Amino acid sequence: MQLWFWAAVAGMVLAGISNFGFKVAAKKGYDAEVFNLYGGIVSVIFASICLLVVRPEDVSGWGIVIITLLSGFVATTGGIMKVYALRHIDTTIFFPLFKLLSPLLAVITGLIIFGERFTALEWFGIALGHLVPLLLINKVEHKRQNNLIKGLIMVILVSASSALAAALNKYAIDAGMSHWVALWYTVFGIVVGTLIIILFKLRSATWHHLVTHSNKALIYQAGFRSIFISISTLLIFYAYGHGGDLGIVQTIHGLYIVIPIVLSVLIYHEHIDWKKILAVILCIVSLMFLG
Repeated sequence: MQLWFWAAVAGMVLAGISNFGFKVAAKKGYDAEVFNLYGGIVSVIFASICLLVVRPEDVSGWGIVIITLLSGFVATTGGIMKVYALRHIDTTIFFPLFKLLSPLLAVITGLIIFGERFTALEWFGIALGHLVPLLLINKVEHKRQNNLIKGLIMVILVSASSALAAALNKYAIDAGMSHWVALWYTVFGIVVGTLIIILFKLRSATWHHLVTHSNKALIYQAGFRSIFISISTLLIFYAYGHGGDLGIVQTIHGLYIVIPIVLSVLIYHEHIDWKKILAVILCIVSLMFLG
């Protein structure tokens, strides 16, 4: 197995820990935009320190910089919608569906835009990783959710934004942008995007909203989540730049659903049954074929 594969796996694990932070934010009633803003600020500080230490060479032009900033804006939109979606449906429903749709869109994008081609075993791993989460939707789950239909609509929107952000990042890395530089512009785009969303939503009441919805617990939680997702993003960028196809890397990344599901069952006692356990196991099995 090549180094890009292990980078993608490590990025997947860290992303799982980070995304559990969205569930915590939803459970504690944190404001989604404020939570995302503090996380973005911490990520910018982290990425800035990395740039000062590593000082990487970069050959990308302003066009690529704009694309990377745009990917951050798209990513922050998806991050905010995650918190809202998790208020309507369980983690055990949201994350499997999210990681069914988002990597599927990434595979399609890779085939059409990047001309990616996969072996028979890779196709089997992709199919297994994408189809298994369908086990998690049934009539029983419909009764358990606050608003399943609204939650599912938001899952689709979050998935589309995630796939688009991944495609933009892949394009930037392929064009010669350093992984470290790409991380900085991406997280900077997240901060700018979050501020724009807050200003558009609240206008003159923005400062008052930030003050009234900020507290130490929210800032600590947002900062903790942002460090994990920043390192995860850096590892995914590394995978893109060292031979990892968009479809394969995003399918591997999608397996992080195992972590927030297990943590939500253990900590918040969310519903679990044999179908969900089977789905988790088969998702892990699919990793062997992708490797």
